[in-house]
Amino acid sequence: MKDMSSDEIDEEQRLKDAQVLAPEPQSREGWWNRIWLPLLLLLLVCAGFLLITWAQAQNAQMISQQTQNTLLHVAGEQQQESIVLNYINKISDLLVHDQLLNKRNHADPQKIAADALTRDAFSHLDSEHKGRMMRFIYTTKLINNDSVVLDMQSVDVSKAQMDTIDLRDTHLVGANISGSDLHGANLSDAILTFTDLSHTNLVKADLHACDMHNTNLTGANLAGANLRDVVGLSQTQLASVKSLAGATMPDGSVHK
Repeated sequence: MKDMSSDEIDEEQRLKDAQVLAPEPQSREGWWNRIWLPLLLLLLVCAGFLLITWAQAQNAQMISQQTQNTLLHVAGEQQQESIVLNYINKISDLLVHDQLLNKRNHADPQKIAADALTRDAFSHLDSEHKGRMMRFIYTTKLINNDSVVLDMQSVDVSKAQMDTIDLRDTHLVGANISGSDLHGANLSDAILTFTDLSHTNLVKADLHACDMHNTNLTGANLAGANLRDVVGLSQTQLASVKSLAGATMPDGSVHK
């Protein structure tokens, strides 16, 4: 047997050492088993981040919308208040400085101005502020039957919030009060000829001795209302109402 040289022995030893030190090749399955958990965690972190970002964006948008709605509501409320206060100030000035209560002639400039102010103000008001305006007008006696100054014909008082309001002995000829809430209101002795009371809530309202010639009562709720001594109320009008349950009729009888 031929002896190996020292160089050959060294080369053989290096090959053995390399085989010992060289790592065994990893299978694909082993590689995947090592990285799937970190990869899943990374994906979950990314998904969580995106979800939080989306939720924050949605929340910011909702807060922004709520803030905008609040600002719009406040601005609208301020505008309504401004219209009412402006009307009160101008009518008060006409009452104090121009004796408006004595200006009943249709040609009087003060009356013309007051009528124009009234029509314009009501056309821009919501339900609540229309009710406030009517309460103010009543206290001025400008629509009192004994001293009628304001012409309420065609004035838009529709959908007004006027529950339990006191409008007794007033001149409301031709006014548009349709769709208003007048439950528990006192309208006794009021002149309501050609007044539009269609679809109004007149539950338990006091209409004693009203003049209701040609009053539009279509769809009005008169349950529990007091109609004693009302004049001008026809069967056609009564047939058009929504309810008369428990109402006291013009002859004093109670409707079943």
